Amino acid sequence: MNLKVYISPNISLSMNENFESKPLLYFGYGSNLDSEDWTKWCNNRGENPSGLKEIGPAWLDGYQLIFDYYSSSRRCGAANLIKDPSGKSANPGALFEIDDYTLDLLDRKEGTKIQGCYQRETVTVYTSDGQLHEAITYIHHAKKYAFFEPSNEYESLIRNGLNRLDLPTEQLDFALKKKIENCFDLVFVYGTLMRGKSRYNEMENGFEFVSKGIVKGDMYHIRDYPGLIPGEGFVYGELYRASDISDGIQRLDWIEAANNQNPLFNRVIQEINTEQGKYWAYVYHFAQDIDKFQQIENGKWV
Repeated sequence: MNLKVYISPNISLSMNENFESKPLLYFGYGSNLDSEDWTKWCNNRGENPSGLKEIGPAWLDGYQLIFDYYSSSRRCGAANLIKDPSGKSANPGALFEIDDYTLDLLDRKEGTKIQGCYQRETVTVYTSDGQLHEAITYIHHAKKYAFFEPSNEYESLIRNGLNRLDLPTEQLDFALKKKIENCFDLVFVYGTLMRGKSRYNEMENGFEFVSKGIVKGDMYHIRDYPGLIPGEGFVYGELYRASDISDGIQRLDWIEAANNQNPLFNRVIQEINTEQGKYWAYVYHFAQDIDKFQQIENGKWV
């Protein structure tokens, strides 16, 4: 008997009900965002490209996009990721399901057996519903930072892929300007931090209102505040931009008792729908057992 495990509204992965087999996931952020480029690479080597199956958009938290790797085959700079010491950056890409054969192809394409090329690493990424998934990706570890200009063609592979997935290109633009600084600065709130609510004063210092918004999930009445968990409903709230995301997130993490050994909330990255369009932002999901709490069916905190 097979179950369907839903990763995001757009995809599902088949999995045996006793979880003996776990799908192998890959996070792509560079040229593999373009399926034609991947297909061309495989066809030129007589390999089958069909094992790279796109699931949908995803975000890797705590990393920034840079161009510090020179690709001898492309004769230009190529995309890479670097950990942000502050842990408050994030980079968009695509999540793929792959098989062992395709994993071997990716290892070859990224040069994992060649000294000074990319290495395969395990990371955790967020899909549009705020769910966290373990995936492999490829990162080059340089001894020191050096900028290598990507070609217009290579840049277009990434930019067109991001646009196709309806993902922002700010991180790409920052990397092209040789900037290593934070540019993920949006936060979505849905309870006491909203305008007119009991803790809105925390948002008046360092946060600018952007828009009302909606996220996918279910809301529960915890005590004198709500909690959001992944679900099939919708939760209404407000989107804010932080003037200093490192300081702002540090304060909100403390307020929400997030990301410690026994967190009350977990800070995730999730897709936000607004009248101005789609955004991705930090959202706080309730991290405790919700069985004893009542669901707020309309998704609105009053």
